[in-house]
Order: sequence, then structure tokens, then C-alpha cells
Amino acid sequence: MRPVKFNLVFIATLSLTLTAGGTAVHFANQPALTEPQDRILDSALTMWTMGTATMTGLLSNRRDDDDA
Repeated sequence: MRPVKFNLVFIATLSLTLTAGGTAVHFANQPALTEPQDRILDSALTMWTMGTATMTGLLSNRRDDDDA
């Protein structure tokens, strides 16, 4: 059974990552972006990238802890 802290961190990371990904997809499908929208798209893509890397790290680290 996973600790409560791990579950809370993972759920928070997952929700922020999915929100950033949805925002990036939404803005990427717009025909023309204003300058503020372009900055939001760049930020959303950065958050998506960091979030997926963080979730991968959390899951791989968690798997190593289970083996010990």
C-alpha cells in the first residue's frame, strides 16, 4: 500500500500536468494567437514537460522503494 503523502503528491502532479496539457492542446489548435496567448502556450508546454518528467521520476522512484 502506498503512503498517503505519495498519493497526494502524485495526484497534485497529475492534475497540474493534465491541466497544462489540455491548455496547450487548446491553444495549439487556435488559428492565430495573440502575444499573451503565445506566452501561455509556452508556459503550458513547459509545465507539461516538467510534469511528465516529475511523474516518471515519482513512479520509477516508487518502484525502487517497493523492491527494497
